[in-house]
Amino acid sequence: MQLEAALKQIYGFDEFRPGQKEILTDLLSGQDVLGMLPTGTGKTLIYQMAAHLLKGRALIVSPLVSLMQDQVDQFKQAGFKKTIALNSFLDHGEKQHILRQLDDFQFVFVSPEIIQSKFVQEALISVEWSLFVVDEAHCISQWGHEFRPHYLDLALMKKRLGEPLCLALTATATKQVQHDIRYYLEMKQPKVHIYSVNRPNISLFVESFSDLEQKQDKAIDLINRLKGPGIVYTNTRKAAEQLVMILQERGINDVAYYHGGMDQDERLLVQKQFLHSQLSLIVCTNAFGMGINKSDIRYVIHLHTPSTIEGYVQEIGRAGRDLAPSVAILLFHLSDLEIPFHFIEHELPDETQMDFVLYPHDSLVHGTLLERLQMAGMSETGQRFMEYHLHKADVLYETHVSSDTKTALKSLLKKKIEERKKEKYHALRMIEHWIKSPECKRSALLSYFGETLGEEIDNCCSSCRAEFSRFYGKNESNKADYVAWEDELGRLLRQEVEHQA
Repeated sequence: MQLEAALKQIYGFDEFRPGQKEILTDLLSGQDVLGMLPTGTGKTLIYQMAAHLLKGRALIVSPLVSLMQDQVDQFKQAGFKKTIALNSFLDHGEKQHILRQLDDFQFVFVSPEIIQSKFVQEALISVEWSLFVVDEAHCISQWGHEFRPHYLDLALMKKRLGEPLCLALTATATKQVQHDIRYYLEMKQPKVHIYSVNRPNISLFVESFSDLEQKQDKAIDLINRLKGPGIVYTNTRKAAEQLVMILQERGINDVAYYHGGMDQDERLLVQKQFLHSQLSLIVCTNAFGMGINKSDIRYVIHLHTPSTIEGYVQEIGRAGRDLAPSVAILLFHLSDLEIPFHFIEHELPDETQMDFVLYPHDSLVHGTLLERLQMAGMSETGQRFMEYHLHKADVLYETHVSSDTKTALKSLLKKKIEERKKEKYHALRMIEHWIKSPECKRSALLSYFGETLGEEIDNCCSSCRAEFSRFYGKNESNKADYVAWEDELGRLLRQEVEHQA
């Protein structure tokens, strides 16, 4: 069957989006593939069709634990009923039942953390897999904008599964990150399909402020005027909650906040309300958005500056998946950089925390390094970082470690931490430079990913004097049209008077 005929039969679509057919063709010919396609261009369809046409089973590694059930529901709605997710939402009994019935499923979603369990690994190894999919593959790279250490162990899992075809997908990856993905997944001479990160239907606006109150007033004004649904990103949980409270006090009630400090049920409820249009606005930290399959998001506002260009591109990519005109607005104040700098300095362990784990006090000397690690008061990222490196050194579950090993480990950890900080400071300076530069915002973004802007984009960006009015709600649009017509009428009348004179 031709791929277009299969596409029509399965989905009812007449043609593929850019990249879909090319990647599918390579997979069906037995090639590993690394694909970089812009957010919202249908990456899911690729591995759905591939597994279907290969008449096999796909294991999908995804960081989106809180969204896995939504992904399962979407697969079932698309006709792929034999889909399941293995995640922390399942109790022990449910998990055991699924693992015993793996033969009955065609698509299995897992997180990189859950497949560290030997019990889960043994169950996965007991069935055959045609396709090993790594979604959001930029998480593999320590140069990426989200450090998930267990992604670095996926090559070993792939081997244990019998080396099925490997498909790595991401929306944003510099050349260094692309290299890391291929290296850490041990991909066999993969075909590489890199498509532009450019989203021509999203206009880019950056506005700088010298006064924080003016910036907040601007954000509230935009929320009142822009046609939704929309997302507002903040850089702290407190800022998200405060903005929602202010908006509700001003009569905007179809809004909720979302951040990593909420429990799982609260986060799931907010996600579902937004996806089903019961909420028109989410105010959130970067914990929200990756994998959100809502096509009609019209605007994304950054109340604070993201810490990387990759993160910014990922977040604005949530807008306009239906390809209709959408807008991304970044409101900048110099103090925005203080929080990212603070995170860089404190997210990874300091020397005192490392010593607590490696050189315990007498009362803790009988505990394992993992137990001490859990009591060291580190950030979640810092704990994951330490856990990964201690596990790699084969000492995570030990109680006593030799002095030479501890000295070598501490030296390695300090070196890795300094390298990580240097990378993150560089990334932060890059986005600060992008914000302050007078050049075309779109062209500069593309340049960061090694691309050039090929053609002129309508309503491109604030540096290219794009117009805001088209993104206002219905009443605002009518008002803007009326004002524009008044101006035009006045101009014509003046010309007439001048002509008569």
